[in-house]
Amino acid sequence: MLIIAVVGVGLGVGWWASRSPGSGRISNSNEVASVNPTPTPPPVTRPIQGSPKRVTDKTAPVVPMPKPQTVATNAPGLPGWEEKVDAILTADIPDNEKAKKMLELFPQLAPDAQEEVAHHLSNLVPDEEYAPLGSYLTNSAMPEPVLDVLLEDVFNRPNTVKLPLLLDIARNPQHPKASESRDVLELFLEEDYGNDWTKWQAKMDQWLKENPD
Repeated sequence: MLIIAVVGVGLGVGWWASRSPGSGRISNSNEVASVNPTPTPPPVTRPIQGSPKRVTDKTAPVVPMPKPQTVATNAPGLPGWEEKVDAILTADIPDNEKAKKMLELFPQLAPDAQEEVAHHLSNLVPDEEYAPLGSYLTNSAMPEPVLDVLLEDVFNRPNTVKLPLLLDIARNPQHPKASESRDVLELFLEEDYGNDWTKWQAKMDQWLKENPD
């Protein structure tokens, strides 16, 4: 009986030990798998504020920017033109011969030099030989400062020289002095025919016959 009692006590102690929380119980793998931890979200990359990054296509050809064009404001001109003009002015020849020599130089001069020489030509060219100088006055491509000098000169010429040149200028809309020349014609002829240049011509011819120089 004593043996049975001892065996019974041993079994009871073993059962109690198996119920103890510190008994080194091994957790069931199924229980661990059943707990789903919340996954950590990936870091959010915020775009940088401002202009988007420029992507360069390395396969595209590089086109160079065009260089700004330089517009020349003055022609190179004739070297030593001042000495040449002085030599003409001091030469012992008639004024009309001096004018002819200056007219030969005139196309070769830079605009600022042409403006100065135009003053000399205004004083040297006689009325009866004004046609070569008049061709520069009616040329719309001449620099405007030169045209100013020549137009001021032609205002002091006889009407038979002045009015035909003013009419040639007025009928050219590209000429810088077209409007001014037309205004002067209107003052002389006391008429305004607009762009009817045939009527302008007829009126001018009649006026010149009635008002000889």
